[in-house]
Amino acid sequence: MKTRLFLVLLAGIVLAGCSALQRPYNWDVSAATDFAHPNANHAYYEFTSSPLDKPSVLDEKPPLAEPSYELGSDEDFTAENIESAYGTYGDVVVTVASHKFKLGEAASRKEMAAFQTALDTAYSVALKEYHPSGFTYAMSSVGAVNPLSDIEVACKLSERSANQVGQTTCTSFFNTVSRRYSQLIKGTK
Repeated sequence: MKTRLFLVLLAGIVLAGCSALQRPYNWDVSAATDFAHPNANHAYYEFTSSPLDKPSVLDEKPPLAEPSYELGSDEDFTAENIESAYGTYGDVVVTVASHKFKLGEAASRKEMAAFQTALDTAYSVALKEYHPSGFTYAMSSVGAVNPLSDIEVACKLSERSANQVGQTTCTSFFNTVSRRYSQLIKGTK
C-alpha cells in the first residue's frame, strides 16, 4: 500500500513538472534581472612599470647604489644585468625565406640524418661567409603521407641583418643544403 501511494505521488510530481514546462508563456518574467558584475568597470590587474621600460644605457644620471644581497643555494649562476641588455636584445628576428626540400617518398632516419648534417654544414658556411646577426633556421616536416618526405626550412635573421644581407645569406644557405644533401645521399648509396 505504501509503495502504491509513493508511486502515485511521484507520478503526480512528474506530471506537474512536465505541465509547467509545456506552458512557458505562463512564467513570470516581469522581474528585471541585473547581470552586471559589481566590479565590471574596474581593472583586475595592477600594471606597474618594468625595468625594461626605461633602459639604463640612455640615462644621463649616474645609477644609484644597487642593493647587495647574498646568493641563495639555488642562485649559483652569474647573470648579466637585464637593464643593460636592453639594446642587445632589442632587434626582432624575422623569417627572410623558406624552402621546401623533398627527401623522397620512402625517406627514413638515414635520409633525415643526412639532411640534418647538410643543414649544420650549410649553417656554418653561411655564418662564416656573411656574418649575419640573429641567424638561425626552423625546420618542420610537412609530408602528407610520410612526414619525412617533405621538410620545410625557414631562414631567419635579425631585422637589421635581414635588410642588409638577408637574401644572399638565405640563398647561400639553401643552395649549400641542397648540394651537401645530394653529396651525402650519393655517398651512402
